Amino acid sequence: MKKEMALLIAMLFIVPTSILAFKNTNDNDNKVTTSVAADQPKNVTVIVKINKIRAMSVDEKNPAFYLKVLINGVNAIWWQQEYKGKETEIEWPVASLTVNYTNGVIPIQIELWKKGLIDRPCDIGRGKSPYLEGKAVTIFYNLTTGEWYGDDWLNDSDGYGHVSGFEDGNYNEDDCEIWFDVYERYYNISTHDRMTYWDKLKYGLDPTKNYDDVDIDEDGIPSWWEDKYGYSPIVWNNHSIDPDNDGLTNYEEWETSQWYSDPFAKDIFVEVDFMKAEHPWQADYTFPKESQWLVETAFARHNITLHIDDGWNGGGDYVPYDDALSGKELQAIRWKYFMNEDAHNWKRGVFHYALMCSNIYWSYRPAGGRMFYIDSFTVGVQYVRDWLWALRLQGSDYYTALASVWMHELGHNLGIFSSNSPGCDNDNTRFPWQADYWKYGNYKSCMNYRYVFKLVDYSDGSHGENDFDDWGHLDLTQFNGEAWWI
Repeated sequence: MKKEMALLIAMLFIVPTSILAFKNTNDNDNKVTTSVAADQPKNVTVIVKINKIRAMSVDEKNPAFYLKVLINGVNAIWWQQEYKGKETEIEWPVASLTVNYTNGVIPIQIELWKKGLIDRPCDIGRGKSPYLEGKAVTIFYNLTTGEWYGDDWLNDSDGYGHVSGFEDGNYNEDDCEIWFDVYERYYNISTHDRMTYWDKLKYGLDPTKNYDDVDIDEDGIPSWWEDKYGYSPIVWNNHSIDPDNDGLTNYEEWETSQWYSDPFAKDIFVEVDFMKAEHPWQADYTFPKESQWLVETAFARHNITLHIDDGWNGGGDYVPYDDALSGKELQAIRWKYFMNEDAHNWKRGVFHYALMCSNIYWSYRPAGGRMFYIDSFTVGVQYVRDWLWALRLQGSDYYTALASVWMHELGHNLGIFSSNSPGCDNDNTRFPWQADYWKYGNYKSCMNYRYVFKLVDYSDGSHGENDFDDWGHLDLTQFNGEAWWI
């Protein structure tokens, strides 16, 4: 293994032509511009920042990872740090290298390794990189424009600076996803606006100034965001548009960019709150991380990034115990804990809202969950606990059951109802002695009462007669509408 790695590093120092030949077809705008200024810097420092690592199909409960980053064939990692857990955010850049500006385009290779008796590479790539059997990520960074292409590119369907092992269609290869960024520094100037020296000349700006949070064209969004996503920072743009049709305008994508949203890749944000238990010795009603990861992974398979706020932006509040919430009580909780009693709260139309409670009543009977507003739903955790013995007999478990019903109710927020799918919310699909249990057996979705509490997925419509393509019919913009039943 050591000999193989030594040979790989030696080959990368040469920067073989094979890596330069590996190129995505979406790079027409990445050609190097040759016009330069007399005082153009000879050298620039290329910086690679890994923002977040998330495990997807890694079995260990508390896995340990480390990174390898090669810039222009050079091992540029600052120090070999270990990252523990299935989800880790990294505050500081992990690698940098000073290169000659005239190099034009340079390769950058990112690898994620899982520690063990024998360290193994995790799959974070599209399967096209010539390294680690396609599990690595290889991009080509343009020193002039500050953009890159290869395994990731601007307008990529799952996000610019976001890659995952699911992109190759294989889901059991220690798959992980990472969010990253690449930018450069010149003249040792600490600028954070992401614009290169050439960019600032092109825009008629002072190359020695930092325009990080400056909205040069006064269109409501600062220059760094516009430059990163292909908009001119000096020309007014109408950012009320929603290019990826996920319900978030460009203004809202910028507001949520600190949590890795992308204007050209679908994002769903959900704030989740909890309920206190009736007695101090009882477990509170929460949404465990294990359940969150199951739902996030299901969406990741379809290039949709699900962001669950359980405390990083106002989520994670505990409401007082109530043994059975009514619709009016749920709306009062939404108004107080989600909207903060402000009808113009910026989160309206940006976040969905979920409440993990004890029990609810729907149609005069206990229920596992319900949608109670166009953007809100609740899950009865005690209902799941009461029936867990039966769910275990059917092959489920606590984390799966909570994740499944949570995803079911979110599905209503996203436009899946019995009105467009006869197998959805059909009371006659619950038990084997009911005819619709068999009639809609091919509808393998948590929206089907036959599979809710057991399956953490929507159907893709490929299973035969009476199936329904949930994934193809999701409407991520629905929560911007009005609650027509209230």
